[in-house]
Parts: sequence; C-alpha cells; structure tokens
Amino acid sequence: MKKIILILLLLALIINLSYRIDIRKPSHNIIGELMYFPSGRALRIFSMGFYGPLADLIWLRFIQYYGEHRLTDAKFEMMYHILDILTTLDIHFTYAYTLGGLMLTNDAKRPDQARKLLRKGMRAVPDDWRIPFMYAFMHYLFLKEYSVARVYFKIAAQKPDAPDMPKRWAAYTTYFKLGDKKTALRMWLDYYNSTENPEEKILAEIYIKRIKMDLDIDFLNKKVEEYRLRTGQTPVSLKQLITLGLIDSIPQEPHDGYYFLRAGKVYSTYRID
Repeated sequence: MKKIILILLLLALIINLSYRIDIRKPSHNIIGELMYFPSGRALRIFSMGFYGPLADLIWLRFIQYYGEHRLTDAKFEMMYHILDILTTLDIHFTYAYTLGGLMLTNDAKRPDQARKLLRKGMRAVPDDWRIPFMYAFMHYLFLKEYSVARVYFKIAAQKPDAPDMPKRWAAYTTYFKLGDKKTALRMWLDYYNSTENPEEKILAEIYIKRIKMDLDIDFLNKKVEEYRLRTGQTPVSLKQLITLGLIDSIPQEPHDGYYFLRAGKVYSTYRID
C-alpha cells in the first residue's frame, strides 16, 4: 500500500510540475518543456518498480511537446532531454528509441543526439532489430552515410525475429549506393536462399539478374579494352574476343537475351543505354 501511495504522489508531482511550467507560457506555447523533471535515474528510484505508468505519462507529455513545437516554432531543444529521461526510466521502451531517433534527426536536426539515443537503445535492448535498423535508416536517408547504413542494416538482419527487410536494405545499399556489385550479388543470393516469402524471392531474383548482367558487361568491356591494346583495333564482334583467347565463351545473358558490341562498347538486348 505504501508503494502505491508513493507512486501516486510521484505522479502528482510530475503532473504538477508540468502544469506549473505550462501556465507560465503564453497561450501559443502551453506545452511544458519538462526541464524541471527529475532525472530518469531519480524517477526509477522513486517509482519503486512502477516504471510503466510513469513512462507512459512522460511519453504522452513528449507527444504533446512535439506536436506543439511542430505547429509553432519548430524548435526542439528539450527533445533529447525528455527522451533520455523516458528511456532511463523504462530502458525497454523501443518506440522512444526508434521514433525519437527519427525525430531528433529530421525535426530537431540533431543527428548527434539521435546517434547517442539509438546507441543507448542498442545497449539496453540488444536483441531488438528495430533499433539498429533505425540507426541504419537515418544514416541512409538523412546523412547519406551509406557505409554506416549497410553495417547497421546487416546488424539488424542478424537479430532474433528480424524480418527480411533489413537484409534487403543492406543488399540494396551495397548495390545502388556503394556500387559494390560483387558483394551485392552475394548478399542478394543469400537473401534469395534464406527468405521463405515467394514475393521476396521474386524481388531478389530481379536484382540477382540485374547485377549479374552488370558484372558481365563490366567484364566484357574490360576484355574489349584488352583486345584494343593488343591489336590496336576495336573488335566488331564479341566472338573476336574468343578468337584471340581473351575469353572462353560469351556469358549467358540472365534475362534470356544476349550481349553484343556497338561502337566498341558492350550492351545487353535487355537494356540498351
């Protein structure tokens, strides 16, 4: 009974602090900044195990805070402070890490704080795939740091109960953003072999064929250049590469087409740039 009374008193204190902050603000900025809230550690101590109700209350205050500033001054100086309190009080509050990381990056323009919050989440909830996935996503979409994004997409994919999505994003980033075709092909092949979703297999097959075609064209163009260096002439047919012993055979085009030369450059009948 004493524990319940203490919790009710603590809740009343938090509500009172918020209200007192709110009534001091002008009508267009009535959401409290929560800067006078006790720290997350203090709240954990005072809550005596009742973390859920306090975390839920602070989460509601955070949503109010975000909505008010989103509609008025678009300034979010206290965003990290609130999220840090919340995630210290309830270390398993996944949405506070993921949604908070997104808001800190996109709305508050504080990717440094987003990184700090999401790393805190990865330490606190090491088996949750969503937190490293959001870390990867913010680096991919907002920061354009594709190498970092690929690493954390792969980390997310290795977590228990992770869906196919992180693995797909890792392969996509490797191919389209980093241009690492050979690694991307291995990743898409692994994805094709590991997924049980028929639609995902179709998607993986599309990329496997596309990357295989790109690698074939790169390889054949390299051999065309070798032919040119050896003979001083540009071949008019890929068969001339076989005749000179530069290749054993012309690779099979994965879309049931064929490769050909035009003006000294290799093309596929599937895609002619």
